[in-house]
Amino acid sequence: MFSKIYLTVLCFLLFPLSGFALEPSEKLLMEKNSLYQYIAVTEDAAKHERYLRNNKKDLIHGGISLDAPEKLLFEYTRTAFVSLVFSHMNPADVLFAGLGIGAMPRYLNSYYHEANIDVVEIDTDIIQVAKEYFYFKENKNLKVHTGDARQFIKRSKKEYDIIFLDAYQSDYIPFHLTTVEFLREVKSRLKGDGVVVSNILSPNRNKFFDSMVMTYKRVFPHLYIFQGEKSGNFTFIATADDRLRDKDIIETRASKIQIQKDIDIDLWLIAMSYEYSRNYEVPSAEILTDDFAPVNLFKYQDSEAK
Repeated sequence: MFSKIYLTVLCFLLFPLSGFALEPSEKLLMEKNSLYQYIAVTEDAAKHERYLRNNKKDLIHGGISLDAPEKLLFEYTRTAFVSLVFSHMNPADVLFAGLGIGAMPRYLNSYYHEANIDVVEIDTDIIQVAKEYFYFKENKNLKVHTGDARQFIKRSKKEYDIIFLDAYQSDYIPFHLTTVEFLREVKSRLKGDGVVVSNILSPNRNKFFDSMVMTYKRVFPHLYIFQGEKSGNFTFIATADDRLRDKDIIETRASKIQIQKDIDIDLWLIAMSYEYSRNYEVPSAEILTDDFAPVNLFKYQDSEAK
């Protein structure tokens, strides 16, 4: 009990409720300090969109269109589903490390009804916000587990076809979810041809981008990188097996899934941005380990990169 009270007080000191500036068409629906972060939900009447914002208030953590809440609003969430091309046509078991507004697991559940989807989220207030403001609902095949993603993965005996790593808090990933030790734990929970998907901020805002590339390459046989056209975010797809996925095969499979599932994401167009990771190799980059993982201390930002 004392530790929770201490964390709450600390959170209020670190993330004061400050009433940040809104766009003229935007209104604040709620704001609070959870045990882990500042949380705000805003709504833009002109765009008919609703957003989740947290500690860095000029960044939007997630959002939906009020006219089509079932669709994925942001590019990086759409790009992540190119992972379907690397895994089974019909993944049976999927894990999301991080809930956010719940848009990605909800989207996957809508197209793959029979897939068993686990979501791990440490912040109970985020879970409540996703359900209250962003239409997220659990069902028999979509379950949320409260807790730390690394501990969940370490204790789990289940193997997954796809593991999505999207456990952002504000504009950073907690350091213990970036290290070579953690990625080895993730790899151990993959099926033989399973894949890991991670949303990574671009190098101009992420001083550890090169280290992340080399850390993934230390653990996984193959790493494929997709760069967003609009957001500048990168999506890492890491595979557990030794088989190299050829670009032509990836594009063909993307078209096939597109037709079979009638997915409203242009998977083929995303697949065309495929790059093998050798183009991003920086051998001198520091490998992120449990002993060297300062990512969340710097929060990805150089002082000049705002």
